[in-house]
Amino acid sequence: MAVPVAQQRKLTQRSGNICAFPDCGLLLTAQGTPEDPVVVLGEMAHIVAESPNGPRGDSPLTPEERNRYENLILLCNQHHQLIDSEGALAKYTVERLHAMKEAHEQRIERRLGGRSNVPSELPPIVNDTVYSNVLPVTQMPRYIYGAPCSAGRESEVRPAATSAGVMTPFILREGRLWAFQDLRDSGNPFADAVACTETERFSTKEWWTDPDKLGWYVALLNRSLNKLTGRLGLRLDHDHHRYYFEPEAAGVERSVPYRPLNANRATRSVVWQPKKRATGEARNYWLHRAVSLRFFLIGDNQWCLSVRPELRVTSDGFESMQAKYIGRQVTRKKSRLFNHDLLGEVQFWRDFLGRSTPRIFFPFGTDRQNLIVSTSLSSGQVRWPGIPAEHDMPFKNVEYVDDLFTWAEAEGLSDDDEDEEEALR
Repeated sequence: MAVPVAQQRKLTQRSGNICAFPDCGLLLTAQGTPEDPVVVLGEMAHIVAESPNGPRGDSPLTPEERNRYENLILLCNQHHQLIDSEGALAKYTVERLHAMKEAHEQRIERRLGGRSNVPSELPPIVNDTVYSNVLPVTQMPRYIYGAPCSAGRESEVRPAATSAGVMTPFILREGRLWAFQDLRDSGNPFADAVACTETERFSTKEWWTDPDKLGWYVALLNRSLNKLTGRLGLRLDHDHHRYYFEPEAAGVERSVPYRPLNANRATRSVVWQPKKRATGEARNYWLHRAVSLRFFLIGDNQWCLSVRPELRVTSDGFESMQAKYIGRQVTRKKSRLFNHDLLGEVQFWRDFLGRSTPRIFFPFGTDRQNLIVSTSLSSGQVRWPGIPAEHDMPFKNVEYVDDLFTWAEAEGLSDDDEDEEEALR
């Protein structure tokens, strides 16, 4: 097995082009001929032999470890032969050769007197709070219901109109319709498409431990995201699995109000046509703020919603551009997003999705069946050197405060609701 080039380079640089044998001092390169101007005289000697049968070869080192810099010493030909000669093995042990190598490399470093590439003063270690782009799920629906469905495709299912903005996501799997609404109730939104009397009910936690059912459950959650984002006026980019803003009229840029990191209210451009800085001339593409949303099971019973800011590029505000034309624009834009900028993008999306409230609310009918995501950013404490001062910009809008209406929305079941749920079981 050959010594990797990176290991060879490290050895020759640390050895200073001089034989490491004490008091030798021979330069290991010499002037050659015009055809071969530099003659290499040095030899990489193994401290523990490359082969178990070689000099000092009885060692637990693996073949890879035997060919690493730590097991190599740079010598002239004469001293290489000397340390490997049979009569000298008792004198030139593994320990002695390691000490020889270390002493030589330290001597070279002192003689060269080069400037260390390690800063003499390390930045102070600080206690800090770091924020994530995941939002904790504070409530998942308790049950999932399935019943035989007469429709062969999901496009054939038309849920009945519901009151109070109830969402009706569903999936079809193995001839059954699955939803968060209680399909045993004859007044459920899918009553015209399912056999209510043959309904099955499962605890959602049962599905989380079954790999196949977990996939179904995530699909149902994704349908819920489609409902939420649709109500907020976002469009779904099926090819890239992200949601984006579209202009309200052709050729018209769009902005929306939101609550930024360090102010009460502001507006943010969500659809715009970039201008050339020098001339003010419009460029030949449009940018749309977009977001990738994904639910993840991160523990036995803990879910989170990942919020990943994205950009969509179109030619006219509507028609998507081919990937080969947009990579540079998106990469350049994202490369300029530092800590505070990225956090600002996450802030925008959590504020927009949660309507500047403490929660993103998915109403499925009864309180205990609702899906609730906290808009408080997940955070953790770290002890580290911190980030450069120019990018260390604090923010205050970490959490939203409940008002009377959002507090009531999240209070959960009343006694009457619990009695009604028990009666349906």
